[in-house]
Amino acid sequence: MTYYLTLFDGKPKTFEETEHVFNSLYHEDCVITDGDGNTRTREEMKQIHAKKFVMASKCTLLLFRVLTFDTIEIKYRLVNDSEDKVVHQWLTTNGDNKVVRGKFTIEESKEKDVEICEKSSPKKKRESSEGDGKEQDEEDTTKRRKLGD
Repeated sequence: MTYYLTLFDGKPKTFEETEHVFNSLYHEDCVITDGDGNTRTREEMKQIHAKKFVMASKCTLLLFRVLTFDTIEIKYRLVNDSEDKVVHQWLTTNGDNKVVRGKFTIEESKEKDVEICEKSSPKKKRESSEGDGKEQDEEDTTKRRKLGD
């Protein structure tokens, strides 16, 4: 599955170039259900994926976890000229390791770089209230006193 996601590399492709990988992953009777309970067949998934390849979509893997011997959880960011979203999937496979059913949810993506920058940016400094010309962290609002004062 992770190899299939790497095929969404931001370069336009025809589905024929990647169909053999899709066919090796998805069982002929595969049914995928979205968060609202709508189902999609394997053929519908082929059409959706074909459009994503033509749109030069890029996938970035965020999470890959084996939940049980036949169930995996995958989360990835899908970006192209018209969308930027995070897809979260739970896929169940058969004995041949082909996906037979799955469930997915979609959320709008906030770029991870922006989130990381917001979390890791240093706090603003302000001048010390003691008038000594030193700076203090924004969160440090109490005066420091020497012991014995």
